[in-house]
Amino acid sequence: MTVTPKISVNDGNLVVHGKTILSGVHDNIVLTPGSGVGLVAGAFIGATASHSKSLHVFPVGVLEGVRFMCLFRFKLWWMTQRMGTCGRDIPLETQFMLVESKDSSESEHEDSPTIYTVFLPLLEGQFRAVLQGNEKNELEICLESGDNAVETNQGLYLVYMHAGTNPFEVINQAVKAVEKHLQTFQHREKKKLPSFIDWFGWCTWDAFYTDVTAEGVEEGLKSLSEGGTPPRFLIIDDGWQQIGSEVKEDPNCVVQEGAQFANRLTGIKENEKFQKNGKADEHESGLKLVVKKAKQQHNVNLLKIWNVNKCSGVVGVFNCQGAGWCKVAKKTRIHDASPGTLTGSVQATDVDSIAQIAGPDWTGDTIVYAHRSREVVRLPKGVSLPVTLKVLEYELFHFCPVKNVTETISFASIGLLDMFNSTGAVEQLEVQKNLECLDSNSGSEALSGDRFPVATITLKVRGCGRFGVYCSQRPVKCTVDNTETEFNYDDATGLVTLTIPVPVEEMYKWSIEIQV
Repeated sequence: MTVTPKISVNDGNLVVHGKTILSGVHDNIVLTPGSGVGLVAGAFIGATASHSKSLHVFPVGVLEGVRFMCLFRFKLWWMTQRMGTCGRDIPLETQFMLVESKDSSESEHEDSPTIYTVFLPLLEGQFRAVLQGNEKNELEICLESGDNAVETNQGLYLVYMHAGTNPFEVINQAVKAVEKHLQTFQHREKKKLPSFIDWFGWCTWDAFYTDVTAEGVEEGLKSLSEGGTPPRFLIIDDGWQQIGSEVKEDPNCVVQEGAQFANRLTGIKENEKFQKNGKADEHESGLKLVVKKAKQQHNVNLLKIWNVNKCSGVVGVFNCQGAGWCKVAKKTRIHDASPGTLTGSVQATDVDSIAQIAGPDWTGDTIVYAHRSREVVRLPKGVSLPVTLKVLEYELFHFCPVKNVTETISFASIGLLDMFNSTGAVEQLEVQKNLECLDSNSGSEALSGDRFPVATITLKVRGCGRFGVYCSQRPVKCTVDNTETEFNYDDATGLVTLTIPVPVEEMYKWSIEIQV
């Protein structure tokens, strides 16, 4: 039964781009091709049963010999990831799975493309589906309503599949396809970011969990302000509401890690920790007073600055080995008290959609700026940068596409060198070539020695501090808001550095011009 040229069930095997992903597919499994714009490249997995129930577990087929990563719900409110190579490695409550395989359509040549297949379990009516594995290495679909009175004997659109050679694009297109199918949510590209998204803020959860108090909130805001990082918005998380526990003593009931499965909201007013003398008072007390103090004394506000890297990408690398969620003990534990040094590599293609950011004329070269080491390296297309990290060490690599201004001059914007998200400071980059100087030097006045500027690079930048760009040769002139500024140039790395002053206006964008 061929569903699409790319996804089908043949002779009991689920085949994606010519590669068998699942073998021994059960007869009650139904594969439905996607239809309509954005859906034709995917397919839905469904299943039927002999009689109706509120809970079904449908074995789909055997998963062996392929690598996958998945996200699963290990607590009521939390998900984490796991990797594996067979069905038994798939945990309960898996909400997302990405399978990696080689394309066998060309007789498994070593240079054949890697195919990525995403599995997204869905909601269907009053039922929800999740993935899991069993001891037979079978991928299973668990379908349940959560209500014994709500039953069914089938589900035709339980899991959506999408496949391709770019894992980022596969996931992106899969979510868009599910959006079109369910029509109950919007893809993030269509959503408007909240106005406070770009300001530094503080959420009380990691500091207090549910033990948040008015005094704790005040002390936290004061501490952040005195440390030179006053928050501009505050989120008072779980712990201020009135709640009650409905748990009954049951020796067979096990609640993992103190999760509040049995708690119920009993009132919408703040609890006694935020009340004056343990009593609610509408006049300048309780949570209302805490919020008022935060606004008046600590300048907490909700404002907007866009915070997307428009001209580059960032890869964070961390060595956080030694602890994690234990699938046997069902809790977080330290499995290696002395983890070793990790080695690996990073490259430009680790950044999602860097080609789209760079533009159609990009040759593939990037400038890599490492935040901790402050190293600047020019990386040719396809070349990786080695990384070595000791336990609990990290590095942030900013990949900045190189623009060829002329045949002999290349340029890349970096950003504010002392910030974690250095490249986030650059909002816009434009190159304007001086055609007269490219053809001849007639009619131009030399600005630096005997060299004439052949192009002007204009950057729109926000923030302040030490700003850096890459240039293959020393610039002729640099200006900030039409004011000429001094700069330093490192011949060994091509790094140009200058200082951007503190702006008077909030959300201000500097205009930096670099003549080369």
